[in-house]
Amino acid sequence: MAHREYDPSEKNNLFNNIYLSLKQDILWLRLKPGTLLTEAYLADKFEISKTPIREALMRLSYDGLVTVFPRKGYCVSEISFSDIQDMHEYRYILENTCLNKVIDSATEEELEHLDSLSYSDRVVYRDEEPLFSKEPSNKERDSEFHIYLAEMAGNRIIYNQLVDVLEKLQRPMLCVAEKEYMTRGLDEHHQLVELIRARDLSAAQSLLRRHINEVYEHCARISTISKLF
Repeated sequence: MAHREYDPSEKNNLFNNIYLSLKQDILWLRLKPGTLLTEAYLADKFEISKTPIREALMRLSYDGLVTVFPRKGYCVSEISFSDIQDMHEYRYILENTCLNKVIDSATEEELEHLDSLSYSDRVVYRDEEPLFSKEPSNKERDSEFHIYLAEMAGNRIIYNQLVDVLEKLQRPMLCVAEKEYMTRGLDEHHQLVELIRARDLSAAQSLLRRHINEVYEHCARISTISKLF
């Protein structure tokens, strides 16, 4: 198949579209860990030359979502038990820093919005089936709460790092999510809001630690995500 070349003005749009499409396929497990990818196959799929495909794959490699095998191709990266453990430890460091920053500065308007996210989460997870539809059109609502908390903290670097960690944790979470566990975790969001409102940093930190540890223990049921397929 002849592949359409692109002019320089199209380059960024093509790269971003291909990168985001592949990233969503990986994060939502349409491309499972261990899946082999080649530039030729993807060029045929997207009906484009190999150059933007190669650039997108290298960006995904930088993200840790794709592993490069020189002269052979690419492979969707697996997630090991140690990766899951390290990401949850780092997640707590980031979110604990956010708690310290917002505990005395959070406005009532911000807290009301944060609490509205916890409320909408509880409604969605209790009333919608299936619990997790593996489609990006269903928002990762649990993450919205934590991302807004980071936004309240006002540190752009922490915010970006937390978004990155939560994205990478999405794959194991999709595999082990259960309705009873998810509902309990979402109820803790509301409790956390109330502790921030009360300016009780110690109790808020304890709840956050327990909340993240529960997520970790749930994910830790698997040693590698690829063994589920």
